[in-house]
Amino acid sequence: MTQPNVYFTLEAPFLTIVGLYTNVPEGGRLDDNQIAWFHSELAAAPTDKALIVAMHHPIHSLDTHHGSSDYMAQILDAAIRETGRTPDAVFAAHVHNYQRFTRSTGGRDLPYIVAGGGGYWNLHYMTKDYGYPIPLPLAVPGTDVTLEGYMDNRHGYMRLEVTARSLTGDYYTVPRPQEPWGNPAEHLDSFTLDLKSHRLAGSPAPTSSMPHGDTGAPPASRPSPPTETAPDTAAKRPKGSRRKKSS
Repeated sequence: MTQPNVYFTLEAPFLTIVGLYTNVPEGGRLDDNQIAWFHSELAAAPTDKALIVAMHHPIHSLDTHHGSSDYMAQILDAAIRETGRTPDAVFAAHVHNYQRFTRSTGGRDLPYIVAGGGGYWNLHYMTKDYGYPIPLPLAVPGTDVTLEGYMDNRHGYMRLEVTARSLTGDYYTVPRPQEPWGNPAEHLDSFTLDLKSHRLAGSPAPTSSMPHGDTGAPPASRPSPPTETAPDTAAKRPKGSRRKKSS
């Protein structure tokens, strides 16, 4: 990992993660040095590996507590225009729930993931402006994204699997505090991005809605999570430094 400040670049065998520091103020803020660094890291990121951009404040969110960040949307889109590089996925938190959006841009699918339900007791509910439970998929008015899945009343975590050809995310929910801790985690949502075509495939999204409550057992097509504690990978629009070589 190269970490010049509180922002960083992490290189893994099949993956590059560029992590931005956007924690304060509300909506995020980057100084000129971090913006220049962000552009240079995007431009220099290997083209034969998946590329993820991570930030604290979510660009898209339909929660009722924080909402989306137009500022971070502008920062990311300007970096894409300047460098000619589009990330394969964008991860954020800040909002204490789970949401998955898809943006279709430049002939490719770009997942925007909010994975902020990792443990803080106060979960953030979704807007009721589109009905509740929210019918899925939902083309979010006034944006170019579609809400594909969410969970706002259970904690959970996301597992990522990256190969030379694909990036797969699986989101699992865990028991509520009043439920037996020995209950297994339950598979809620998944997506698979083909890194060659940059299109989502093999990830059937819910066709109606995700209930405000239990979601059933994991589908047979997805493995159950390990029994040991898994790490959490974890942020208002319509309502609702160069990297150093390893030695």
